[in-house]
Amino acid sequence: MSHNPRLRFLTENEESLVYEKCLYILSHKGVKIDYPKALALLKKAGAHVNDKTGQVCFSRDMIEAALGTVPHRFSIKGSHEKHDFVVPHPTGSFYTSTCVQTMQYHDPDINGFVDVTRQSLAEWTQLADRLENIHKIAMQTPMDVPYETADVHSLNIHLQNTSKPLMVLAYCPETVSYLFELMLAKAGSVEALRKRPMLLTYPTSLSPLQFKPMDMETILHSCRYGVPVVANSLAISGATAPVTPAGTALLASVEILAMLVMTQIFQPGTPVIGSVYTTSMDMATGNALLGNTESMLGRATACQFIKSKFHIPVETFSFMTDSYHSDGQALVEKSLMPALLDLAGNDIQYGAGRLGGATAASPIQLIIDDQLFTIIEKCNAPVVVNEDTLALQEILDNAPHGNFVTTDHTLRYCRDSIRPSLFVADSLDRWQTKGAKGLYERAVERYKELRSQLSPPSLPGEILGDMNSVVKKADDHLVGKLKSG
Repeated sequence: MSHNPRLRFLTENEESLVYEKCLYILSHKGVKIDYPKALALLKKAGAHVNDKTGQVCFSRDMIEAALGTVPHRFSIKGSHEKHDFVVPHPTGSFYTSTCVQTMQYHDPDINGFVDVTRQSLAEWTQLADRLENIHKIAMQTPMDVPYETADVHSLNIHLQNTSKPLMVLAYCPETVSYLFELMLAKAGSVEALRKRPMLLTYPTSLSPLQFKPMDMETILHSCRYGVPVVANSLAISGATAPVTPAGTALLASVEILAMLVMTQIFQPGTPVIGSVYTTSMDMATGNALLGNTESMLGRATACQFIKSKFHIPVETFSFMTDSYHSDGQALVEKSLMPALLDLAGNDIQYGAGRLGGATAASPIQLIIDDQLFTIIEKCNAPVVVNEDTLALQEILDNAPHGNFVTTDHTLRYCRDSIRPSLFVADSLDRWQTKGAKGLYERAVERYKELRSQLSPPSLPGEILGDMNSVVKKADDHLVGKLKSG
């Protein structure tokens, strides 16, 4: 039995239409790549490359050959096997991920926003490591390190504070090699890294239909070391993508397909996740909105299409809100969006702990989102219907004057109900006696309890020394150099 029913945003005929449009765009218009190393490899493989403009077109045969070698199912691995998981989920359910590249941090001690620091990043990572329903941790950006090597410092902190899978984002082409050096230092060898990649990389399109040097370098390194690629489109409806959900879904799908094809050219069999991180531009303000209805519809449409026609797992913005507080708006957006995207077939729900669109991370919201996972999963699960669950004999034996409180049937199934600890399930009197606390206050209490228990995983001193040496080498090489040009 599949985990849940699916909503269809596209008919089979519409899926076929979108697929043909994807192939047409990639074979006639193509994508622009500003990276000679990648262009040379693509040209050698048979892609049509315009040496002057960097425009690359892929034939239908090349595209469909790539779709034939990309894995349809694979494991995502942490640095410890207990955190490994398979995508798509064996039951049809979903996994969750924290948010990426946030530079602001909601400090519960002052109930205000501050810059992300090395200390708060270490705490955040340890907290996500402890939460049962967070399966993958994405990089944040510490602001108290040199900006030229902030991604290298960030990865080093994450690697030292969790054994869960990480999602890694390079900030410039010069740091990509150092990010992989850190991975190698943690793994111990190239062979060990290939066997247990412990992370995923995150190349992102420059919509519409462009790719930056750092993203091409990321793809090349990922293919070289067997690291799964989260092929991400960050198209903005009405700004860098068509304003309609269908048009945004098409553009995002083309950009993801282009990255899929390139990975299979560079190294056939490289695992790829289609990442639909599209947003919408608010026409009244020019702001990019992540929690609005149109964004949800565009992502849901793209998720369904990519899973159906590319046969790869998908990940998208889902635990997202444009609110800057853990308030009613945040709860609505962070409940409706993951539920909708789960029904659309999304495999990894991204954005746990995020507030203010793409601006801030909150440990309190992370704790709330961790519990929302169980509620959404339960709501979208199928109702099991069989002779035992229908309980015919129980009804016949206990109606009309009996009850079901102490029956064997109730005893068998009563523990299947979920009881989120942060949600009120008391009478009014009991709730008032306990302080009449709301969801946010209870989450703060849980945060303080967990914070007192946090500690980093134990790593051998030699490995820690090697990792810190990579960071120092990156600082010595790049700090000041990139600043001057």
